[in-house]
Amino acid sequence: MAQQDSFRIERINELVRRELVTLLKNETKDPRLASVVITDVLTSRDLSAAKVYYTVSEKNKDEVEPLLNKAAGFFRSRLSKTVDLRHTPALRFIFDPAPNTGARIEDLLSKL
Repeated sequence: MAQQDSFRIERINELVRRELVTLLKNETKDPRLASVVITDVLTSRDLSAAKVYYTVSEKNKDEVEPLLNKAAGFFRSRLSKTVDLRHTPALRFIFDPAPNTGARIEDLLSKL
């Protein structure tokens, strides 16, 4: 049973990630959010909350996170209309430094 739950959660994570990417691209009007890339979504087992990991350039990092968390209600309401779930999870946006770190490491390695 636990394996089925994890497969279901993985499918929901991917579905929510794809829908958020679409919403960011098509529904937001703020130009500061144009460079946001959703890297991962981790939904709790009871679907009450979801951590949305994103990446953006380092210079925009400090101004984008408050904007995303402020717009979390907007994204949640749009998700409830497009995703067929009984309960739409509450969204919390978290900066993901891993892609930037990987690019920086590759840049350093290429200089060797």
